[in-house]
Amino acid sequence: MANRPKVIIEKTIFQKIFDVASLLFLLASFGYVLVYWSILPEQVPIHFNAVGDPNNWGPSSMLIVLPFIGTVLWIGLSILERYPHVYNYIVKITEANAAFQYRSAVALIHFLKNTIAILFAFLTRECFLIGSGEQEALSTGLMPLFLILLFGAVVLYIIQSIRWK
Repeated sequence: MANRPKVIIEKTIFQKIFDVASLLFLLASFGYVLVYWSILPEQVPIHFNAVGDPNNWGPSSMLIVLPFIGTVLWIGLSILERYPHVYNYIVKITEANAAFQYRSAVALIHFLKNTIAILFAFLTRECFLIGSGEQEALSTGLMPLFLILLFGAVVLYIIQSIRWK
């Protein structure tokens, strides 16, 4: 790893737009909690079973934790994006493949970062709606969609990385 080439990977316009969009979702989730803080129920769901039904409840103050976790993850992964030469790769990094491998890995981290941030924003709203009685469970398809997006991105990255050693 110490002798890996360092290549600067510039963000595409799409990646910049995705960053802004996910930050707006996170800001909206903070705003949502602040605006509705006074009418939050005493108990909100803090855990769900596989089909999205709440199976554990906690104090409404737990609702503010979700946007904070999403933000901390977004910041941490944003920092990690800047150092692709320190990632673990499934292929040997050489001068010839470094730019491609780094660009692919950074794109994966970028996608995961923003998808996770948007998920936490949606979960904040969903927990409020369930806690207030407006919904009984997580929106149908929410978790399967995010799981498919996250794991699908990782699988596609692995295939691409191996194919273009």
